[in-house]
Parts: sequence; structure tokens; C-alpha cells
Amino acid sequence: MIALLTAALLALQNEELAEASKKSAALENYAFKIDTKAGKGKNQPGAVEGRFQKEQPTALKTGSTEGFRKGGAIVYKEGEEWKKLEKPQKGEKKEQPAAAAFSGVKLPHEELESFEKSFEKVEKAAEKDKDCTVWSGTLTPTAAHTLVSTGAKREGKIQATYSGTAKVWVNDKGMIVRYEVVSTVKAETKKGPTETTITKTVEITGAGETKVEVPEGAAKLLNSQS
Repeated sequence: MIALLTAALLALQNEELAEASKKSAALENYAFKIDTKAGKGKNQPGAVEGRFQKEQPTALKTGSTEGFRKGGAIVYKEGEEWKKLEKPQKGEKKEQPAAAAFSGVKLPHEELESFEKSFEKVEKAAEKDKDCTVWSGTLTPTAAHTLVSTGAKREGKIQATYSGTAKVWVNDKGMIVRYEVVSTVKAETKKGPTETTITKTVEITGAGETKVEVPEGAAKLLNSQS
């Protein structure tokens, strides 16, 4: 009987998280911040801040670099001039601007669609954290990989295994406002086995209140065919 009650409670909790994921995936506008750290080295990538509004280019910023992304096109501001990010030709070793990092940014509302399915097992904490319900659990190997992947080609060239955990904060409106993924990557390289821990923290704010306005110069480049 106790086992049945426990299973029923876990199923009910999973439905609660599924509903929060569904609401968050349906957001039509919001602001966000993504902070990713790999290992304990000092040379870590800067956090990426962004603003999303449905049917508008996504506004992105990292450090002093700001830009917009529409589909696969990215424009960024250099001084007072807007430029379009050009992909390096095959074999070309051209140094890319900081805006190149925008191509690997995953929008939180897309990541949160059916987020509850990312877990092998998930539980709700007994106490709230800053008025938020907190969920945590073990990720599936696939989720532990996709949630920290940048889509870089070098990832596909490495034989690696992924494992990880995640925590999710849901506010009193039933919306996910923060999630943290900790993924451990074990790989075999020419220099021997390696193990790296990647921590990705995402914060979501301004839901229903965020607007994206694109300057004329940036809009022209985003809409150009070249």
C-alpha cells in the first residue's frame, strides 16, 4: 500500500512539473540569462543575456558585444556599425568575433518543452526556496548531453558519455523561472581519459512584459539574402 501511495504521489508531482514546463514553453516574450561554466579553469565564457519576443529577432548580449539572431542569421554591433556574422569557409582559420557565441544559444522556452521527460527520476523539495517550489533529480544520459551541448562539430568527433542532475525553480504562478544543469562528461582522447563537469544556469524574468526593438541597420542586414 505504501509503495502504491508513493508511486501515485510521484506521478502527481511529475504532472505538476509537466504543467510548469508546458506553461514556460508557451511564453511569447521574456528576458533570460544563461551562465555556463566548464571545469574550474579561469578562462570561462561570459554569461549570455537575451530578450525573446515571438515573431521578432532574439536580442543577445555577452560582455560588451550585442546583437540579434533571426533563424541562422546573426548581426552584431561593432562601434556604431552593424555587421553580419559570416561563417568561416571550410579550412579557413579566421578568428571569429565574440558574437559567434550567439549561434549556439538555446532559447529557454524551447529547452523547457516537455522538460519533465529529461529526468530519470525527479522529486519536489519539502521546503520552498524564495517562494519557489524546487524540483531536482537525475537526468537521462541524452538530456545530460543535449542540455549542455553547443552543437559544435568537435563534440561529434569525441567519444564521450554524459551523466548529470538538474534543479528547477517554479514560482507561485506555475512558471519555471530558473533551472540549473550539472553534467559530467567522460571522454577518451589521444592524451588519455578526461572528465569535465559543465554547470549551466538559466534565469528567466520579465515574462509577458518584454519587448524586442530592432534598430533599422540591424533589421536590414537580418533581412538581406547575402
